[in-house]
Amino acid sequence: MKYGYLSFGRNPAQSRRQYGNLGDWYQTFAVQNLFRKMGVPSSQWQSIDRTDITGYRGARTRLVLQGCFLHLKGAPVFPVSPDIDPCFFGFHCLSALDRRGIRALPDDTMIGCRDEATFRRMQALGKTAFLSGCLTATLDKRAEAPQNGKVFLVDAPESILPHIPAALRERVEYVSQSFFLDPAWDDRETHRKLREAAERTLEKYRSEASLVVTSRLHAASPCTALGVPVILARNYFDERYAWIEKHVPLYTPDRFGEIDWNVQAPDTEAQKQLILRTAAAALERAPEAAQLAEELTAYYLDRSRGPIRKPLYVKAYHFLQGTMPKTADFVREELLQKFTVETSRNK
Repeated sequence: MKYGYLSFGRNPAQSRRQYGNLGDWYQTFAVQNLFRKMGVPSSQWQSIDRTDITGYRGARTRLVLQGCFLHLKGAPVFPVSPDIDPCFFGFHCLSALDRRGIRALPDDTMIGCRDEATFRRMQALGKTAFLSGCLTATLDKRAEAPQNGKVFLVDAPESILPHIPAALRERVEYVSQSFFLDPAWDDRETHRKLREAAERTLEKYRSEASLVVTSRLHAASPCTALGVPVILARNYFDERYAWIEKHVPLYTPDRFGEIDWNVQAPDTEAQKQLILRTAAAALERAPEAAQLAEELTAYYLDRSRGPIRKPLYVKAYHFLQGTMPKTADFVREELLQKFTVETSRNK
């Protein structure tokens, strides 16, 4: 049997104007890190494209389904390929259209949910669910922090700029974790460019960052694991963030004036071991998996809740994604194109 991780490139069913998200690859790196710590040789690793979960045919593969699984055209999750034995860990899925596929899973399937909203949804569907957080929280801590390192603004809201102390502004560098995928790239080149960009950027955070200010879940989580101080700031937070406030506060514009700019990275080393042990037990279907899952759920539920209040227009769009995906595709690809990451600050 192979041990599978997801890879990310272009979605051929969507418009030619597509963007890659480096955070997707950080999740893949975290899955590979889990395999290494489990002692799984790389010869047993199997890459499966995100768009091929239902269509994959090949060696029997136990695939870690970690990520944000919206009901997107050309990238269905259900029915999972008969050649894939899914392991749900760090799973986010609120799509109404996927409920039938989730209900059809065997009764003993454990579903490790990245966030509390997915956890509650899976419980409501009668599944054996637990709150897992994301494996990016288990990346290895860096050996040392740089002296007078950079302050990376990673897709941070512009409204936070006036609140940054003058001494820190002198060290600011802008980073975006999304970039345009050139239609001239073939599948192999697209995967390679995304993976290499993710590796470079993660190494930049590891070796150069004294502080990361970001709106991105998958900048905040991996950087916290690396030992980089993080300020997580957005105009609003949706349910995807309903776990990470265990590690870092959630700042909305009404609280930007309260930010502690001398923030230190939390010590999560003990919790990393619990997450890794739970993930390994779930992947191997070990008898202790259920008990570890209970412990991990209790860990994440014991937290101060952040401001999870997404705007009505976002709720409406997510409803379209979960019920009328073709309409949602049209809205995203045609009506909202000018609001895409292409316009994000990237200096």
